[in-house]
Amino acid sequence: MKKHVKTIVLVVIMAALVLGYYYYLSNRNSDSGKQENTVAASGNSSAAELVTLDIDNNYPESPRDVLKLYARITQAFYASDTTDEQVEKLGMQARKLFDNELKGKQTDQEYIDALKADVDNYRSLGRYVSDYKVDSSVNFEYKTIAGKSYAIGTVLYFVREGNNLNNAYHSYKMRKDDNGRWKILYWELAASAKMSDD
Repeated sequence: MKKHVKTIVLVVIMAALVLGYYYYLSNRNSDSGKQENTVAASGNSSAAELVTLDIDNNYPESPRDVLKLYARITQAFYASDTTDEQVEKLGMQARKLFDNELKGKQTDQEYIDALKADVDNYRSLGRYVSDYKVDSSVNFEYKTIAGKSYAIGTVLYFVREGNNLNNAYHSYKMRKDDNGRWKILYWELAASAKMSDD
């Protein structure tokens, strides 16, 4: 009888030790998972959303939608809480909106290096894009040249530097590719533009 009691007690103790060790491991893994999630979520939340956006399968339909997405990405580039890794991933997202002719002017790495240098310059000056406005779709110009469709639209960026707020108008030229997607061909600064909302 005593032998059976000793065996039962021993089995209960072993089971308690196994359960205790399992509990310890499961809590330790969830804590490390929380730490990993915190690292993944660090930085700019808007940038975090943009880097996971599936642009390839959900490409913007209109020229205005392309510029709205590009303006969002641009604003995220220069936010002070955007990490270097996010800037790099945002840059690759932005390149998905570029026409092949524009992409061909720089390799991916050359573009990322130039982008990071520009972002560093903005941050050293305490400068960032506080907001933007994409012109109404009715103000976009459309042309057909040599069988290719082109669109021209304007984005107004509000650039904050210290207590100063400056307006920066950018005129974007887009071309429709063989898949019917509007791609940014190039852009240039504009002195000003008459803007309206959709």
